[in-house]
Amino acid sequence: MGEDSNPPATDRLFHLLADSRRRYALRCLCEHATQLTLADLADEVAVREHETPIGEIPAETVKRVYMALYHNHVPKLAEANVVEYDQETDTIALGDNTEQVEQYLDALE
Repeated sequence: MGEDSNPPATDRLFHLLADSRRRYALRCLCEHATQLTLADLADEVAVREHETPIGEIPAETVKRVYMALYHNHVPKLAEANVVEYDQETDTIALGDNTEQVEQYLDALE
C-alpha cells in the first residue's frame, strides 16, 4: 500500500495491542474477514466490551465507542498498516500487516 508497508516493530505492536478496544476491533475484523463500516465495528466492539447484546447497550455508549475508534484507535492502526480506513465510505478493512498482529492476538488469548 503506502511506502511504510514494513511490519511494525515488536514494541509498536505491543503498544497497539495494549488497548483492549484496539484488540476487540482487530479481532472483529479478523473474524469477519471482510470490510466493515466503522458504525458496525463500533457495535461489535461495544458488544464485546459490555458482554451484552447491542440492543441492551445505550446508544450514547455505542457513540462513544465509535468516536474513540474514529479519532484515536483507527488512525493508530492505519498508521501501522494494520487496517485500511476509507473515510469516504466509512469502511475499515484489514491491512498489510494484519498477519503479524494476528499472531500476537492469538498468543494473548
